[in-house]
Amino acid sequence: MQDILALMEQHSVYFSFMFAALCSFCFSLPKDLNPLSAFALIFKQIAVKVNLPERSDGYKRLASLLAFSLIYFPIVLIISQLYVVAFKPFMIDIVVIYSLLSWHDKMNVYKQINSDLRHNSLATAKLFLSPLTLRETKPLSLLGTNKATIESLVLHLTNGWFTVIFWYLISGLYGALFYQLMHICTQQWNCKLPLYKVFGQLPSFITRLLQLPVHILVSFTFSLYDKPIKHLFKKFKQSVDWHHFSSGLLLSSFALSIQTQLGGVRLYESEKVTYANLGINNQPTIDKVTLAIQRLGLSAWFWLICISLYEFFPQIVAYFNGSY
Repeated sequence: MQDILALMEQHSVYFSFMFAALCSFCFSLPKDLNPLSAFALIFKQIAVKVNLPERSDGYKRLASLLAFSLIYFPIVLIISQLYVVAFKPFMIDIVVIYSLLSWHDKMNVYKQINSDLRHNSLATAKLFLSPLTLRETKPLSLLGTNKATIESLVLHLTNGWFTVIFWYLISGLYGALFYQLMHICTQQWNCKLPLYKVFGQLPSFITRLLQLPVHILVSFTFSLYDKPIKHLFKKFKQSVDWHHFSSGLLLSSFALSIQTQLGGVRLYESEKVTYANLGINNQPTIDKVTLAIQRLGLSAWFWLICISLYEFFPQIVAYFNGSY
C-alpha cells in the first residue's frame, strides 16, 4: 500500500491528468454550468462592443488581443493564488483540465446525429448539426450531412480534446488554458464570416499555429488504420490544396483511413465556397459516420495508452530487469 501511495505521489501530475481525461469521456457539465460556455458568451459580447464597422483594422487587431488578455490573465492570477492556499493542489489541476476538455458533451451530440440519420430523420440531424458547424445546414442533402458531420466531428474533437491534452503535457495548465481560450476566441470571431474578417485574424493565426503540431500527430494516428507510407504523398498533396495545411492533412488522413471523401462545396451565410476534395472518390454513407465516431474514440484511447507507457517507461524497464 505504501508503495502505491508513493507511486501516486511521484506521478501526481500524471494521475491528475488521467483522472480528468477519463472523466471527460463519461461526464459533461450542464451547459449553464460549463465555464467554456460562459467564456464563449463573454467573447461574443466583447465583439459586439468592440468590433464596430467604423473602427480601423489596426484598432480591431489590437482590441482582439487586449480582449483576450482581459480574460486570460485574471484567470491565471486566480489559479496561481488557489495553488498557494489549496490543501491538495492536484485537485485544482483535475478541476481545470476536466473543465477544459470537451469530449462527452460533443460526442453525445454526434451520436444523436448518427442515430437520427439511421432513422431517416434528416431534418432533426441537421438541426443538431447546425450549432456545431459554420456552414449552412438547411440545404444539405443526406450525402452533404454525412460529410459535414464527419468533418465537424474530426475537427471539434481534435481541437477540443487532443490539442488541450498536448499543450497541457507540453506547457502545463496555463498553456492548456491559453490554447482553449484562444480557440474559443477563434470560434466566436470566425474569420470566415465577413463581420470578423479583421477582428478574428490574429486569434485565428495563433490558434492555427498551436494546432499545427497536434494536427500532424493526430493525422499520423489516423494513418495507423490505413497504409501510412502508401498514401503519404497523396495526403500532403491534398493538404497543400486545402485552405489550411494542418487541418487539410488531418481531414485527408482521416478520410483515407475510413476510405471515403471529404471536402467539396459548402455555403457560408449564402456564400458558396468550393474546397478541394480529400480522401478517395467514395462518397460517405451513414455507416461511415458510425465508423468515424468509433475511430475517434479508439484514437483517444491510443493516445492515453501511449502517454501512460511513456510516463511509466523507467518503472517498466526496471521491473523487467529485476530491480523490483
